[in-house]
Amino acid sequence: MLQRLAFAVCIALAFGVPPAFAAMRVRETRFELTTPEGLRLGSQELVGAVMEIGDFDGTVFTARLDGVEPAAEDPTILLHRFSVRDRDGDWKPMCQADGYGRRAGFPVSGRWDAQGRYVKDEGSWFLACTSGSQGKCILWGYSPFRRSESGADLAPFYQACQHMVRADYEGQGAAHTRNGTRIEMGDVAGVITGASDGDPAWRFEAGWGPDGAVCVARTRWENLLPTKVLLESRPNLAGSPCDEAEARRRGALLLNRSKPPS
Repeated sequence: MLQRLAFAVCIALAFGVPPAFAAMRVRETRFELTTPEGLRLGSQELVGAVMEIGDFDGTVFTARLDGVEPAAEDPTILLHRFSVRDRDGDWKPMCQADGYGRRAGFPVSGRWDAQGRYVKDEGSWFLACTSGSQGKCILWGYSPFRRSESGADLAPFYQACQHMVRADYEGQGAAHTRNGTRIEMGDVAGVITGASDGDPAWRFEAGWGPDGAVCVARTRWENLLPTKVLLESRPNLAGSPCDEAEARRRGALLLNRSKPPS
């Protein structure tokens, strides 16, 4: 999926700027292109630009920036609407629709290493869609290049959020959830409080750290991964019992509840 690729090269083909002389970088979630004359063009000025974007493995695809607008969740984050050219030469949305029907994403400063961990690297960037975990976690407030109001570095929270969204309990990149599944979350930095509406159907699921779950009370979808099967293979994830207090004791950064399907 495109939102999981880390891109190393971006060549601007618009505005008459020679690709070899245009310097493109990403600041947090915004493009910044500098011309040889020193003119800086931000994401808003680059609408209509066509780019060739290369992955570390040498794969190159063509993308077009169709529009930019502030995110409702955080106006400092700009939602970028990208189209990609298919084999027939037609332009199609790069991102799948998210829960709000948006087919949008944004560039993110940094990269992912071979172990699937986020690395702060101002010389690299990747594209994240709002329909995927890499985009969702930033919109929820876990921007890896920012700090919480209490001063906590949010990069580890961003990493933990990837595992939580995907129900990747073992931290190996395997998802055990389904699109559209609702979860309720909170964190130890106070970014999200995780206030419940009092519905007893919402039950504690797990506590999460940068490497996956720290303890699991129940899996999100029993028919995808039974709790018993997970805990038998990974007894270190069992609790006595695994509740919010135990998860915090084990160093959880994020905690979540989920509602078993009816």
